[in-house]
Amino acid sequence: LGLTGLMLVSMAVGLDPASSFDSFTNDFLKVLLIFVLMVNVVNTFKRLRRLIEVTVVCGMLLAFGSLVQFARGQNLGDGFRATGIVGGMFGNPNDLALSLNILLPLAIGLALSRPAIAVKLFYWSCAGLLGLATLVSYSRAGFLTLAVVGLFLMVRLRRRYPAFLALGVTAALVVVLVAPGSFWARVFTVFDSSGDAQAAQSSELRWSLLWRALEVAGFNPQRWLLGVGISNFHIVSVRELAQHNAYLQIFNEVGLPAFILYAMFIFGLIRAMGRIARAYERDRAHRHVWMLAVSLQISLVAYAVGSFFAPVAYLWYLYYVAGFAVCLKILVLASNRRRQPAPQKEQGRVWYLRRA
Repeated sequence: LGLTGLMLVSMAVGLDPASSFDSFTNDFLKVLLIFVLMVNVVNTFKRLRRLIEVTVVCGMLLAFGSLVQFARGQNLGDGFRATGIVGGMFGNPNDLALSLNILLPLAIGLALSRPAIAVKLFYWSCAGLLGLATLVSYSRAGFLTLAVVGLFLMVRLRRRYPAFLALGVTAALVVVLVAPGSFWARVFTVFDSSGDAQAAQSSELRWSLLWRALEVAGFNPQRWLLGVGISNFHIVSVRELAQHNAYLQIFNEVGLPAFILYAMFIFGLIRAMGRIARAYERDRAHRHVWMLAVSLQISLVAYAVGSFFAPVAYLWYLYYVAGFAVCLKILVLASNRRRQPAPQKEQGRVWYLRRA
């Protein structure tokens, strides 16, 4: 709510209030309403699981369609990169990869927590499609985020599921052996882009945007406090480009206080999911709660890493997963209150001998 309030103030003092209002109502407001609705309607663990299942299945269908189009050579970005079948925000291969990386831990969590073999196989298939579609997007940020997600999964699940470590290593070896040379050539341009003119230009633009982000704030207190207005950074940017970093996007367009709230929101939820996971780690009767907390924590980590390379601060990527996490936190608190024994009244004493 504090972040939303600062956005409203930044619109009034921004460089183009009309453009800010359009962006706020078309992008952020819809996501905010869904977030609020989710937190107030999802009041059981079963409802939360069902909602996550629907989200994962939708992501799987998106990944499957992207893989089919990639295999047919249709709707390719830059002539060789898979894009989303529905277009829109998923028409950008980098945004597609980010969305699939966020859903991947949730798919694996569902696969590990469901008892039926057929259901397990279905969600393992979903996880495989999500990971494969991320790779064929040829997104360097997507591959980096996927590697971080895999590392966190192996670390968090190695004790409860020792075989998962071997599975993760096997999957990494398969990617190394099967991925074509063009894939690795693009990935390694992160470290050396001298051999790829397009990658070199992309790297140069990102550095230019970083320095421009600091220049825009400059010594103007208003820009530090309230920014230039939602979706107004392109007005003062390099070549009319949007900011390619969600953190700098918030800082430049809504201000430093909003940036602090935004970072606290993300990392506070990551920490909260970690506390829930530790509390339920040895509770076999509530293993599904532990699995939910772990998978949501890693999904939030995926967003925290992937959003360094994408201007997605006002879109659904964070707020759907954050809504799931907030719902889980509320449900756990309510469950703990119900499990606490009621205070017992002392019996057998007359009123003047009872304790105060």
